[in-house]
Amino acid sequence: MKTPAPPLKPKTILIPLDGSSHTEEAVRSVQALSPPERVLLLHTISLPQLAYPGTGMSVGHNFSEAAETALREEGARILEKAASLLPPECGKVFPHLENGIPASIILSMAEHESVDLIIMGSRGLGTIQEHLIGSVSHRIATHASCHILLVKAPVVPFNNILLLIEHPLDAEWAIEFLSQKPFRGTPHITVLHVIPFAQPILPIAALLPDSWKKELQDGGARLTKDVADKLSSLGYSVESIVEPGAPFSVIQRQISRLQPQLVLMGTPGRKPLQRLAQGSVSHATIHHSPCSVLLIREPTSHAQA
Repeated sequence: MKTPAPPLKPKTILIPLDGSSHTEEAVRSVQALSPPERVLLLHTISLPQLAYPGTGMSVGHNFSEAAETALREEGARILEKAASLLPPECGKVFPHLENGIPASIILSMAEHESVDLIIMGSRGLGTIQEHLIGSVSHRIATHASCHILLVKAPVVPFNNILLLIEHPLDAEWAIEFLSQKPFRGTPHITVLHVIPFAQPILPIAALLPDSWKKELQDGGARLTKDVADKLSSLGYSVESIVEPGAPFSVIQRQISRLQPQLVLMGTPGRKPLQRLAQGSVSHATIHHSPCSVLLIREPTSHAQA
Protein backbone atom coordinates (compact mmCIF):
# COMPACT_ATOMS: atom_id res chain seq x y z
CA MET A 1 0.00 0.00 0.00
CA LYS A 2 1.34 3.44 -1.00
CA THR A 3 2.12 5.93 1.73
CA PRO A 4 -0.41 8.81 1.55
CA ALA A 5 0.97 12.25 0.83
CA PRO A 6 1.60 14.84 3.52
CA PRO A 7 -0.25 18.11 3.32
CA LEU A 8 1.46 20.91 1.46
CA LYS A 9 3.37 23.60 2.24
CA PRO A 10 5.81 21.81 -0.04
CA LYS A 11 9.14 20.88 1.51
CA THR A 12 10.33 18.93 -1.52
CA ILE A 13 9.25 19.49 -5.12
CA LEU A 14 10.17 17.19 -8.01
CA ILE A 15 10.12 18.58 -11.55
CA PRO A 16 10.68 16.14 -14.44
CA LEU A 17 12.19 17.83 -17.51
CA ASP A 18 12.36 17.01 -21.21
CA GLY A 19 13.69 20.30 -22.53
CA SER A 20 10.36 21.45 -23.97
CA SER A 21 8.68 24.79 -23.32
CA HIS A 22 6.00 22.91 -21.38
CA THR A 23 8.44 21.63 -18.78
CA GLU A 24 10.07 25.06 -18.60
CA GLU A 25 6.65 26.43 -17.62
CA ALA A 26 6.52 23.74 -14.94
CA VAL A 27 9.77 25.13 -13.53
CA ARG A 28 8.47 28.71 -13.65
CA SER A 29 5.32 27.66 -11.78
CA VAL A 30 7.39 27.36 -8.58
CA GLN A 31 7.18 31.14 -8.31
CA ALA A 32 3.40 30.81 -7.81
CA LEU A 33 3.86 28.50 -4.79
CA SER A 34 5.12 28.96 -1.27
CA PRO A 35 8.92 28.53 -1.40
CA PRO A 36 9.98 24.88 -0.92
CA GLU A 37 13.02 23.70 1.00
CA ARG A 38 14.27 21.50 -1.84
CA VAL A 39 13.72 21.29 -5.59
CA LEU A 40 14.71 18.11 -7.42
CA LEU A 41 15.21 18.62 -11.16
CA LEU A 42 15.10 15.35 -13.10
CA HIS A 43 16.01 14.69 -16.71
CA THR A 44 15.80 11.12 -17.97
CA ILE A 45 17.59 9.78 -21.02
CA SER A 46 16.93 6.55 -22.90
CA LEU A 47 20.06 5.22 -24.54
CA PRO A 48 19.52 3.71 -28.01
CA GLN A 49 20.58 0.18 -28.88
CA LEU A 50 22.82 0.55 -31.92
CA ALA A 51 24.50 -2.86 -32.25
CA TYR A 52 22.41 -3.95 -35.25
CA PRO A 53 23.37 -6.97 -37.38
CA GLY A 54 25.89 -5.91 -39.99
CA THR A 55 27.38 -3.04 -38.00
CA GLY A 56 29.60 -5.20 -35.85
CA MET A 57 29.79 -5.09 -32.08
CA SER A 58 32.64 -2.56 -31.93
CA VAL A 59 30.93 -0.15 -34.33
CA GLY A 60 27.65 -0.42 -32.43
CA HIS A 61 29.47 0.14 -29.15
CA ASN A 62 31.16 3.27 -30.49
CA PHE A 63 27.85 4.65 -31.73
CA SER A 64 26.26 3.93 -28.34
CA GLU A 65 29.05 5.74 -26.52
CA ALA A 66 28.74 8.75 -28.82
CA ALA A 67 24.96 8.81 -28.40
CA GLU A 68 25.24 8.58 -24.62
CA THR A 69 27.76 11.42 -24.53
CA ALA A 70 25.51 13.63 -26.66
CA LEU A 71 22.41 12.83 -24.62
CA ARG A 72 24.17 13.47 -21.32
CA GLU A 73 25.57 16.79 -22.56
CA GLU A 74 22.12 17.87 -23.72
CA GLY A 75 20.63 16.70 -20.42
CA ALA A 76 23.15 18.75 -18.46
CA ARG A 77 22.20 21.84 -20.50
CA ILE A 78 18.49 21.22 -19.82
CA LEU A 79 19.12 20.89 -16.08
CA GLU A 80 21.32 23.99 -15.98
CA LYS A 81 18.72 26.10 -17.80
CA ALA A 82 15.92 24.83 -15.54
CA ALA A 83 17.91 25.74 -12.43
CA SER A 84 18.35 29.28 -13.78
CA LEU A 85 14.55 29.66 -14.08
CA LEU A 86 13.86 28.93 -10.41
CA PRO A 87 13.24 31.82 -7.99
CA PRO A 88 16.23 32.43 -5.67
CA GLU A 89 14.22 31.79 -2.48
CA CYS A 90 13.16 28.26 -3.43
CA GLY A 91 15.81 26.52 -1.33
CA LYS A 92 18.42 23.97 -2.38
CA VAL A 93 18.34 22.70 -5.96
CA PHE A 94 19.44 19.16 -6.80
CA PRO A 95 19.85 18.22 -10.51
CA HIS A 96 19.50 14.55 -11.46
CA LEU A 97 20.38 12.97 -14.81
CA GLU A 98 19.16 9.38 -15.02
CA ASN A 99 19.00 6.66 -17.66
CA GLY A 100 15.86 4.57 -17.94
CA ILE A 101 12.09 4.64 -18.32
CA PRO A 102 10.89 8.15 -17.38
CA ALA A 103 7.68 7.28 -15.53
CA SER A 104 9.35 4.54 -13.49
CA ILE A 105 12.24 6.79 -12.50
CA ILE A 106 9.91 9.66 -11.56
CA LEU A 107 7.74 7.43 -9.37
CA SER A 108 10.78 5.81 -7.74
CA MET A 109 12.44 9.15 -6.98
CA ALA A 110 9.21 10.62 -5.61
CA GLU A 111 8.93 7.71 -3.19
CA HIS A 112 12.61 7.56 -2.22
CA GLU A 113 13.00 11.32 -1.70
CA SER A 114 9.67 11.75 0.17
CA VAL A 115 8.50 14.26 -2.43
CA ASP A 116 5.52 16.43 -1.46
CA LEU A 117 4.66 17.70 -4.93
CA ILE A 118 5.46 16.68 -8.50
CA ILE A 119 5.16 19.48 -11.06
CA MET A 120 4.78 18.38 -14.67
CA GLY A 121 4.37 20.33 -17.88
CA SER A 122 1.30 19.20 -19.78
CA ARG A 123 0.17 19.95 -23.29
CA GLY A 124 -3.54 19.51 -22.53
CA LEU A 125 -4.00 17.03 -25.35
CA GLY A 126 -6.86 14.84 -26.48
CA THR A 127 -7.05 11.06 -26.28
CA ILE A 128 -5.06 10.13 -29.41
CA GLN A 129 -2.27 12.60 -28.70
CA GLU A 130 -2.24 11.50 -25.07
CA HIS A 131 -1.34 7.97 -26.16
CA LEU A 132 1.51 9.34 -28.26
CA ILE A 133 3.20 11.77 -25.88
CA GLY A 134 1.12 12.06 -22.72
CA SER A 135 1.55 8.57 -21.31
CA VAL A 136 4.19 9.66 -18.78
CA SER A 137 2.00 12.40 -17.31
CA HIS A 138 -0.97 10.05 -17.24
CA ARG A 139 0.95 7.32 -15.43
CA ILE A 140 2.30 9.78 -12.85
CA ALA A 141 -1.15 11.28 -12.28
CA THR A 142 -2.58 7.79 -11.81
CA HIS A 143 0.07 6.16 -9.65
CA ALA A 144 2.03 8.79 -7.71
CA SER A 145 1.14 8.99 -4.02
CA CYS A 146 2.09 12.67 -3.62
CA HIS A 147 0.31 15.80 -4.80
CA ILE A 148 0.65 16.62 -8.51
CA LEU A 149 0.53 19.94 -10.35
CA LEU A 150 -0.05 19.67 -14.11
CA VAL A 151 0.96 22.98 -15.67
CA LYS A 152 -0.88 23.69 -18.92
CA ALA A 153 -0.53 27.43 -19.44
CA PRO A 154 2.12 30.14 -19.05
CA VAL A 155 2.58 30.81 -15.38
CA VAL A 156 0.67 33.58 -13.70
CA PRO A 157 -0.09 33.92 -9.99
CA PHE A 158 -2.88 31.56 -8.98
CA ASN A 159 -5.30 34.36 -8.07
CA ASN A 160 -8.47 32.56 -9.15
CA ILE A 161 -8.93 28.88 -8.23
CA LEU A 162 -11.82 26.51 -8.93
CA LEU A 163 -12.10 23.90 -6.16
CA LEU A 164 -14.06 20.77 -7.10
CA ILE A 165 -15.74 19.04 -4.16
CA GLU A 166 -17.50 15.69 -4.55
CA HIS A 167 -18.13 14.63 -0.94
CA PRO A 168 -17.16 15.54 2.66
CA LEU A 169 -13.93 13.51 2.56
CA ASP A 170 -12.26 15.37 -0.29
CA ALA A 171 -13.68 18.60 1.17
CA GLU A 172 -11.79 17.85 4.38
CA TRP A 173 -8.61 17.10 2.45
CA ALA A 174 -8.92 20.34 0.46
CA ILE A 175 -9.37 22.39 3.63
CA GLU A 176 -6.33 20.77 5.23
CA PHE A 177 -4.33 21.34 2.05
CA LEU A 178 -5.32 25.01 1.77
CA SER A 179 -4.72 25.59 5.49
CA GLN A 180 -1.00 25.08 4.75
CA LYS A 181 -1.02 28.24 2.56
CA PRO A 182 0.58 26.47 -0.43
CA PHE A 183 0.31 29.49 -2.76
CA ARG A 184 1.99 32.86 -2.76
CA GLY A 185 -0.65 35.39 -1.91
CA THR A 186 -4.22 34.49 -1.06
CA PRO A 187 -6.27 33.44 -4.09
CA HIS A 188 -10.02 33.76 -4.57
CA ILE A 189 -11.59 30.29 -4.43
CA THR A 190 -14.83 29.15 -6.04
CA VAL A 191 -16.13 25.92 -4.49
CA LEU A 192 -18.09 23.81 -7.00
CA HIS A 193 -20.23 20.80 -6.13
CA VAL A 194 -22.08 19.01 -8.94
CA ILE A 195 -25.25 17.02 -8.26
CA PRO A 196 -25.32 14.28 -10.91
CA PHE A 197 -28.90 14.50 -12.12
CA ALA A 198 -28.03 13.85 -15.75
CA GLN A 199 -27.00 10.81 -17.76
CA PRO A 200 -24.81 8.83 -17.78
CA ILE A 201 -23.85 9.49 -14.15
CA LEU A 202 -27.28 9.04 -12.65
CA PRO A 203 -29.83 8.00 -15.33
CA ILE A 204 -32.40 7.14 -12.67
CA ALA A 205 -32.51 10.79 -11.62
CA ALA A 206 -35.54 11.43 -13.82
CA LEU A 207 -37.49 8.97 -11.66
CA LEU A 208 -36.55 10.52 -8.32
CA PRO A 209 -39.30 12.38 -6.47
CA ASP A 210 -38.83 16.13 -6.13
CA SER A 211 -38.36 15.76 -2.37
CA TRP A 212 -35.29 13.58 -2.92
CA LYS A 213 -33.87 16.00 -5.45
CA LYS A 214 -34.38 18.85 -3.00
CA GLU A 215 -32.62 16.85 -0.28
CA LEU A 216 -29.64 16.31 -2.59
CA GLN A 217 -29.61 20.00 -3.48
CA ASP A 218 -29.80 21.03 0.18
CA GLY A 219 -27.05 18.57 1.09
CA GLY A 220 -24.81 20.02 -1.61
CA ALA A 221 -25.54 23.53 -0.38
CA ARG A 222 -24.63 22.56 3.20
CA LEU A 223 -21.41 20.91 2.02
CA THR A 224 -20.23 23.88 -0.03
CA LYS A 225 -21.25 26.36 2.67
CA ASP A 226 -19.27 24.43 5.27
CA VAL A 227 -16.20 24.43 3.01
CA ALA A 228 -16.64 28.12 2.18
CA ASP A 229 -16.99 29.06 5.85
CA LYS A 230 -13.85 27.16 6.84
CA LEU A 231 -11.82 28.61 3.98
CA SER A 232 -13.07 32.11 4.81
CA SER A 233 -11.85 31.63 8.37
CA LEU A 234 -8.41 30.88 6.89
CA GLY A 235 -8.40 34.23 5.13
CA TYR A 236 -9.53 33.19 1.65
CA SER A 237 -12.12 35.02 -0.43
CA VAL A 238 -14.68 32.33 -1.26
CA GLU A 239 -17.89 31.78 -3.21
CA SER A 240 -19.76 28.52 -3.71
CA ILE A 241 -21.78 26.96 -6.52
CA VAL A 242 -24.10 23.95 -6.42
CA GLU A 243 -25.28 22.86 -9.85
CA PRO A 244 -27.12 19.76 -11.12
CA GLY A 245 -26.04 18.06 -14.31
CA ALA A 246 -23.45 15.77 -15.85
CA PRO A 247 -20.32 16.52 -13.78
CA PHE A 248 -17.80 16.92 -16.59
CA SER A 249 -20.11 19.17 -18.61
CA VAL A 250 -20.83 21.35 -15.58
CA ILE A 251 -17.13 21.58 -14.72
CA GLN A 252 -16.20 22.58 -18.27
CA ARG A 253 -18.94 25.19 -18.37
CA GLN A 254 -17.82 26.72 -15.07
CA ILE A 255 -14.18 26.74 -16.18
CA SER A 256 -15.22 28.61 -19.31
CA ARG A 257 -17.29 31.07 -17.29
CA LEU A 258 -14.91 31.67 -14.37
CA GLN A 259 -11.59 31.49 -16.26
CA PRO A 260 -9.59 30.13 -13.28
CA GLN A 261 -5.82 29.82 -13.47
CA LEU A 262 -6.02 26.54 -11.55
CA VAL A 263 -8.46 23.69 -10.94
CA LEU A 264 -7.95 22.06 -7.55
CA MET A 265 -9.41 18.60 -7.05
CA GLY A 266 -9.07 15.65 -4.73
CA THR A 267 -8.21 12.17 -5.93
CA PRO A 268 -9.51 10.08 -3.03
CA GLY A 269 -8.40 6.65 -4.13
CA ARG A 270 -5.90 4.74 -6.19
CA LYS A 271 -7.55 1.36 -5.68
CA PRO A 272 -9.15 -0.23 -8.78
CA LEU A 273 -12.77 0.13 -7.61
CA GLN A 274 -12.22 3.75 -6.62
CA ARG A 275 -10.64 4.48 -10.00
CA LEU A 276 -13.64 2.88 -11.73
CA ALA A 277 -16.12 4.92 -9.70
CA GLN A 278 -14.36 8.28 -9.88
CA GLY A 279 -11.82 8.03 -12.68
CA SER A 280 -13.86 9.06 -15.69
CA VAL A 281 -14.71 12.57 -14.48
CA SER A 282 -11.28 13.27 -12.96
CA HIS A 283 -9.51 11.85 -16.03
CA ALA A 284 -11.59 14.00 -18.37
CA THR A 285 -10.98 17.09 -16.25
CA ILE A 286 -7.22 16.46 -16.10
CA HIS A 287 -6.87 15.98 -19.83
CA HIS A 288 -9.35 18.52 -21.18
CA SER A 289 -9.10 21.43 -18.76
CA PRO A 290 -7.51 24.42 -20.53
CA CYS A 291 -5.96 25.62 -17.26
CA SER A 292 -3.53 23.97 -14.87
CA VAL A 293 -4.78 21.22 -12.54
CA LEU A 294 -3.57 20.36 -9.03
CA LEU A 295 -4.43 16.90 -7.70
CA ILE A 296 -4.65 16.55 -3.93
CA ARG A 297 -3.75 13.18 -2.43
CA GLU A 298 -4.79 11.85 0.96
CA PRO A 299 -2.96 13.59 3.84
CA THR A 300 -0.92 11.49 6.24
CA SER A 301 -3.27 12.33 9.10
CA HIS A 302 -6.07 10.55 7.22
CA ALA A 303 -4.11 7.39 6.47
CA GLN A 304 -6.03 4.18 6.88
CA ALA A 305 -4.77 0.68 7.32
